[in-house]
Amino acid sequence: MKPLFTTLCCCSFLAGASIASAEGERSARADALFRQGEVLLQGNKIAAACAKFEASEAQETGLGTLLHLGDCYERTGRTASAWHAFLEAEAVAATKKDAERQQVATDRVAALEPKLSRLVFVVPSTSRVPGLTVRLGDNTIPAASWGSIIPVDAGVQHVTVSAKGHRPWIVNLTVAREAREYRVNIPMLTPDLQPNNERRNAVRTAGVITGGAGIAGIGAGAVFSALSHNADDASTCARGVIQCTSNQSTKSAYSDAATVSFAVGGTLLATGITLWVLAPAPDNKEKNAPLRVAAHVVGSGGRLQLEGVW
Repeated sequence: MKPLFTTLCCCSFLAGASIASAEGERSARADALFRQGEVLLQGNKIAAACAKFEASEAQETGLGTLLHLGDCYERTGRTASAWHAFLEAEAVAATKKDAERQQVATDRVAALEPKLSRLVFVVPSTSRVPGLTVRLGDNTIPAASWGSIIPVDAGVQHVTVSAKGHRPWIVNLTVAREAREYRVNIPMLTPDLQPNNERRNAVRTAGVITGGAGIAGIGAGAVFSALSHNADDASTCARGVIQCTSNQSTKSAYSDAATVSFAVGGTLLATGITLWVLAPAPDNKEKNAPLRVAAHVVGSGGRLQLEGVW
């Protein structure tokens, strides 16, 4: 037990050291990126500095990084992004009990609020189809935020509204630098007819396969029928032969097999033709009940049963 305990302790120590090392490397990368951003900001290379601060923040959340990032965003006219960065910095400072920098963040948030442009998504009940998704750029707007005010940056905002089985609705909204409120009314999405076309192709493919199997069954019936006739010829007794046994059982078996093959083959062929003819039209949305085809084979033959409305 002692060697086992020692081994487990060593493994735990190594795992802890590995995690600490990874966190240290991440912190070092974040610090290096932050320093590069500061140099670029001092050189008035605002866009490049913002990119460095963003990369640093992605590595590790830091209060100083958030404050610099908010300042950088504000200089480039991204008022909403700056407001959000200062809000996050305010929350981090409160957690760390850094009253001085919390106050700085609070003041910057208050100064930016009158300058914000705001966006409101108006989604009426008639437009709320199942699975409706509203996206602003790369971000999905949750249903709980529909009708609420969302701060946005100046510039072109890409709005995409989509739902399964419907054509997406896309609009590019140009947001001015001065504070304004924009309302985006989400229309009722147009049903997409492509799924019906796919079903048409699937039904016709099934028809071809079923019809092909039917032709094969009819061919097998013809072979069994020929074998039945041959068995009949071979079983005829020649004159003068005293002992002659007629092969009636073989003939009967071939005859039954031919009957079943013709019945099944004919049923499958008729089913295939029916599927091909009754496939949904490509340009019309299907409103009728789905077509069901059932083939039944009995001893006396076959039966094709169609159920549905067309």
